[in-house]
Amino acid sequence: MANMVYKFKATIPYSKVFMREFAVRPDMNLFRFNRYILSELCFSTDQMVIYRAFNDKGVCTGRYGLFDLGDGSLDNITFADIISRGQVKIEFVYNLRPERIINLEFEGEMPEEPRMSYPCIVGEKGHNPSQFADKYEDYMYESPVRGAKLAAGELPDDDDDEDEDDDDEVEEIYDGGLDGVQDDE
Repeated sequence: MANMVYKFKATIPYSKVFMREFAVRPDMNLFRFNRYILSELCFSTDQMVIYRAFNDKGVCTGRYGLFDLGDGSLDNITFADIISRGQVKIEFVYNLRPERIINLEFEGEMPEEPRMSYPCIVGEKGHNPSQFADKYEDYMYESPVRGAKLAAGELPDDDDDEDEDDDDEVEEIYDGGLDGVQDDE
């Protein structure tokens, strides 16, 4: 019988784009996973984080941090512990002040691939979030960049007289050569 690994789907609550699927061994503790996810997301490692675990009814049944908050510390809690406690969703709070979170939802077990190194990403979509940004920016849904005239409240001219004048100046430079020296042909 093959060993099994857990599959967790990571999403950001207000993003339709960001998604990662992680495969982790049951005996991996949250401290090692925390180092892995910080590295994968290019987050700073010197910030405090907390993991809040929820049961299938959405009730928070565990809080895990670098220090024991009453339910265990990151280095003492494994994914097997989390699943055995009936905790099927974990909120990874990566920025405590504004409570920026990534939801990690248990999707089930899958066979361990002998040539894979765990934890690993088995599916992904979207770019990494910025750890200190106000919100996750979905590049696919951003509005196009406005020109300087539009940003200043000016309407664009229908005729391109300015562009034609610029073209004339460029032609004069090329006709006269560099520094006004004529080319001998």
